[in-house]
Amino acid sequence: MRAGGILILGLILITRTAFADEKLPVLKAGGETYSNVTVIKVSATDIYFISDRGLANAKLQNLDAALQKHFHYDPAKAAAEQKRQAANSENQLPAGGAGNASSVTEIKSEMDNAISRVKEIVNQPVESLPRTPDMQVATYSPGWFHPGAEKPDFDTVDVRATQMFPYAQNQYVTSDLNPGVVFIGSELEFNPMTKYFYTDRSLPKKKLTEAEMLEVNRLYRVIGKCEQRLERSQNPLWLLSATYFWLITHKPFVIAAVALLFGALLFLRKRQSQKF
Repeated sequence: MRAGGILILGLILITRTAFADEKLPVLKAGGETYSNVTVIKVSATDIYFISDRGLANAKLQNLDAALQKHFHYDPAKAAAEQKRQAANSENQLPAGGAGNASSVTEIKSEMDNAISRVKEIVNQPVESLPRTPDMQVATYSPGWFHPGAEKPDFDTVDVRATQMFPYAQNQYVTSDLNPGVVFIGSELEFNPMTKYFYTDRSLPKKKLTEAEMLEVNRLYRVIGKCEQRLERSQNPLWLLSATYFWLITHKPFVIAAVALLFGALLFLRKRQSQKF
């Protein structure tokens, strides 16, 4: 019975603590703006919180002066903490479950290898031909691609579904970046979900095969998993944050579960007392 009472008390305290944290209508950090913010924890370097955009954290040094003062930001303490974290990170094991012996260095190496392989696939050389006066050529300007690129959702994206062939309608294509040469339009592609890894945007990109795109999908999953493991290793509060977020989003369920458990324990206690 004592253990049951402790369990109930613990759940109640967790719930009460979760909803007693400080709330901010808006939090600006660098170029990002978050609304409906509930603060989870403030460290020497970071503020951890839940907002309309989900779980997040921001560097205290990126907050405005008023909020830095409010959260007692000390640049000297922050620098010392960052130095300590950097010293520990090379030997720290990620929070990836029992039996996971990969170090942060090994995870970074695995991710770098996957990224390197993706770049090799999506930036394969494309055959060019000398331009002659009799060729009907479509010219793209300025250049082949607009600036910027969307970062793929490495955990879910399927690059086969986003493959495009805007050049295939013309036998020969070129751009203002490639005077004197042309490319065969049917051999080219554009893919917004691989553009993030285009290394030379002065050249068009080769049309990938099904097998190549499946390999890119596989490598994306590796990158996504490595990113998650690195984030967990560098943020010791990830489990607390995830639990906290679950409690907030499932408040009715938590209250009902606590009430049900409390009622069941009272019933058992009553039954036991009647026996004596």
